[in-house]
Amino acid sequence: MAKENALQKQKQREERQLRKLTAQQNKGTYAGYFAILLFLITFVNILDEVTSNLPNSLQSAYITEFFVNAQMFGKSYNYEEGLALHQTINVVSYVFGIITPFYKALADKFGRKPLFVLSTLGMTMGLFVTSIAPNYYVFLFGSALISFFMGHDMQIIYILEVAPKEKRARIYSLLKSLGIVGVVFVPMLRSFLMGNDPTLWRKVFFVPSIFGFVACLLVLLLSKETKVFLEERIAYLSRPFEERQEERRLQKQQKQADEKNHGVINACKYIFKHKDTRSLIVSHIVFDTAIASVGLYYESAMHIAGMSTESVTQALFVLPIVYAFLTFTSGFVADRFGRKTTVAFYSSLCVIFFIMFTVGINNGWNAYLIGAFCGLYQGGYWIGRDYMNIMMTEKVPTEIRASVVGAEGLLVTVGMAVGYIAMVVGILAIPVWATCLVVAVPTVSAAVVLLLKTVKETKGADLETAGK
Repeated sequence: MAKENALQKQKQREERQLRKLTAQQNKGTYAGYFAILLFLITFVNILDEVTSNLPNSLQSAYITEFFVNAQMFGKSYNYEEGLALHQTINVVSYVFGIITPFYKALADKFGRKPLFVLSTLGMTMGLFVTSIAPNYYVFLFGSALISFFMGHDMQIIYILEVAPKEKRARIYSLLKSLGIVGVVFVPMLRSFLMGNDPTLWRKVFFVPSIFGFVACLLVLLLSKETKVFLEERIAYLSRPFEERQEERRLQKQQKQADEKNHGVINACKYIFKHKDTRSLIVSHIVFDTAIASVGLYYESAMHIAGMSTESVTQALFVLPIVYAFLTFTSGFVADRFGRKTTVAFYSSLCVIFFIMFTVGINNGWNAYLIGAFCGLYQGGYWIGRDYMNIMMTEKVPTEIRASVVGAEGLLVTVGMAVGYIAMVVGILAIPVWATCLVVAVPTVSAAVVLLLKTVKETKGADLETAGK
């Protein structure tokens, strides 16, 4: 009886959703909708990039307030001890990543628009809570909200489904570049709201939260559900309920059967069974050991080296511009010279300019030049990493490609964890900038040498016949 009642309630919910979606489809869109949607997506994408960069760009300010100038857990800390403790505690926020796939899946059931609004709102609430945090515990809660909601990129799914297919790639790359360039708002906010007073860091979180609430309202009022979702979901819900129930049952059985041949575990077995993919994943794991040292501590490194708050802000103005330019060039290099050359070239930029960045911050070099070095080494690293991912997708059969991508993401966490622990332990013994250098330079260099010597080029690979 309980099962029958549950099925009846499910049927009623789906009937209500069908009526609602059909009404939306019949209503259509308004004049100029695509242009307005592009504006909304650009707005949210820039907000997303700004949000993801704020915590690391203000690291020295809140570490100093919560750990150095105040007592935490009954004692005070020096900067390195406080930073290490914060990074250890902050691991908790990454646990939320476990439920990310389940959250994203809701977009296939309830639509893109509800998740677009919810993700923007969640990210905005994270900014707002952080901006009014009276203590470290509330700050952690706000940081956790930011970590969970900022990575869903529902606006990207939106544009991929709405943009004309012949212009999809160009529109996507344009939005990505605009998002990266939009990070320049971070140093602008630092400059206008903090000046040379790091105790005003909460204002830098507060202002984007206001724009975030405006973005939520605009998305709610002006965006429409995507045509792709409406058509597919209406077609599905229009079929008899009993037929759909039987299909769900068969799909569940098929999924259980597929997991015997596919899935993450079998994808891992495939990766290590084949010499080329095995060498690539080992290179990638070693490469990802540097991910924390490259991406999390650059602002703290500048602070520890003695740069003023204003000088750090000046450096941060240049960083995203250089990074965006490097990202723009990478596609041309990869198509012309191949993936291995791309990984080697941009990773070399990472190593060279990481060293130059370290020398610069410790010798009082021009802040804008230091920002350029920072953009070059960060851009070089992330581009190299992206093309390692691309090489893996170009080496495996289509029927297990998605599983291999998931397995790759799981396996590289080994390197990430080692690098994360090395940084937390290292900064207790030597300066942050020295720890970053000691962890990043050898691992990036070793990974690239291993890749060049053991992994075959994938440029021009036929994805339909890859791995066969």
